[in-house]
Amino acid sequence: MSGDEDASRNTILVTTDTSALGDHALAHAQALAAGLGAEPCVLFVQPDPLPAVADGFAYLPVTSEEDLLEERRQVEARLAARVPGARVHVERAASRPVQSAILGVARDEGARLIVMSTHGRSGLSRAPLGSVAEGVANHSPVPVLLVRAHHRVTSWPKRAA
Repeated sequence: MSGDEDASRNTILVTTDTSALGDHALAHAQALAAGLGAEPCVLFVQPDPLPAVADGFAYLPVTSEEDLLEERRQVEARLAARVPGARVHVERAASRPVQSAILGVARDEGARLIVMSTHGRSGLSRAPLGSVAEGVANHSPVPVLLVRAHHRVTSWPKRAA
């Protein structure tokens, strides 16, 4: 794609972790994309397997390449059905922070907006895990729309050409 085509493309990147809360952002992004005449792009970042720690030893769960590919296929099919017409990405974290993976896809896709769900936690309640949404919002070169679970989807009138 040439630079001129990329500049004229209006892409909204929406992220999900495939949880009910994560998927809540999908409907918001679809409504915005329809109203703005934008192209939705859906991203799921496949997390690295977390080690289990017991008796001072860390154990990495055995996850085969086939298992990861099957999970990828299932998530891609589910998201393609959930957001018809969207480009769907399943990106492995590959030892990167999830926010880095999100920002990388946003850059590669030329996204003009990132939409993501958030629990809306602050302070100590989010400290143990950090906040992917906060990290994306703080480092994104484009606007980030954070959607909480109680936010209803708004129908946006279609933009005149």
